[in-house]
Amino acid sequence: MRYFLIFPFLLLTACAFTDITVDTKGNRENLNLSGGDNREIILLVPYADERDNQNRCGMKKNGYNMDTADVFCSPSPAQQLAESVAEELRKAGFSVKTQGETSKATGVKIQGTLRKFFVEPVIGFTTVSMETDISVHLIATSNNGLNAERTFFVKGMQSAMAATESNFQGSVNNATSQIVKQIVTAIITLMNRYPELGQMSPVNFKYYAYN
Repeated sequence: MRYFLIFPFLLLTACAFTDITVDTKGNRENLNLSGGDNREIILLVPYADERDNQNRCGMKKNGYNMDTADVFCSPSPAQQLAESVAEELRKAGFSVKTQGETSKATGVKIQGTLRKFFVEPVIGFTTVSMETDISVHLIATSNNGLNAERTFFVKGMQSAMAATESNFQGSVNNATSQIVKQIVTAIITLMNRYPELGQMSPVNFKYYAYN
């Protein structure tokens, strides 16, 4: 039993002092969503970046739970997450622009803020769990009165015997897949709740903010 307790400690310590870079594009699942009907959405890219520390995306730790090295990310998570959401909305049938203003009375503009993107190891008795926390806040508005906002939060986890670069990446992949799916699903739900949004012909409708 003592061997199993020491082994992950040694593996964690051995690779704890080298900086790494994770890919924020990751390997996302195919969402296979629909319902866009060519309705227009202005999704501003990139998201505003309001992370506490924008210089890195995470940390490595040694066996004593001390911060020993940096985890960087590329591309910028504020850029990549917004692009991934735009890509999935296009696949779902929406007409998505990533800048500018909508010319339609019912056109929807979505602004996002990245509040957290951080990956770090959590040391257990016999394993190490890489955990990635991501938080994004969205505000959706339209010229005819829509004003909705919502905060999304996910935790991506990857358990292993050692905090290797591939395990950090696996945790990031898990979290980015979750957050993109949550955001895209929520936007489609909102658009389907008010099907006149983004249509060519303006329709008078009263909207209410939601959280």
